[in-house]
Amino acid sequence: MFDLKADPSLPHHYIIGVAMHSMKSGPDLRGKMFLKYGSVYFNHKDIDNVRNAAMMSVDKVFKTTSKEATEMFECQELSSAITGLKIAAYANQATLHHFSSEFEFDNPDEVFESFVKSANISESTRRQLDEARIGGY
Repeated sequence: MFDLKADPSLPHHYIIGVAMHSMKSGPDLRGKMFLKYGSVYFNHKDIDNVRNAAMMSVDKVFKTTSKEATEMFECQELSSAITGLKIAAYANQATLHHFSSEFEFDNPDEVFESFVKSANISESTRRQLDEARIGGY
């Protein structure tokens, strides 16, 4: 969450996982990217809450466990979802990508599935996907 580029004017955020079909896939799919993990949604306030909880959990003066900090800032669910997504992406050689939007999507998984599919044929969409990649995931 500390590495996310979050603009307050784009308050709706999504993290997705993208993977590539293996060489064992059919000839039409081999080497193509696909949406491996559907979107985790959060808003700008959630980012602040997770950051605050993370800082509090390492504070030397006010000793607080991660569990207590996430409960205090009401971000246990989001923290668990992102942690699970990071572990799954690492285990399955997927990449994680962060997108921000001015409005909340009605069907985000459909939007991102279409976006990732189009990245297989459109260089500009592929560049957008690459630019949205999060850290080492």
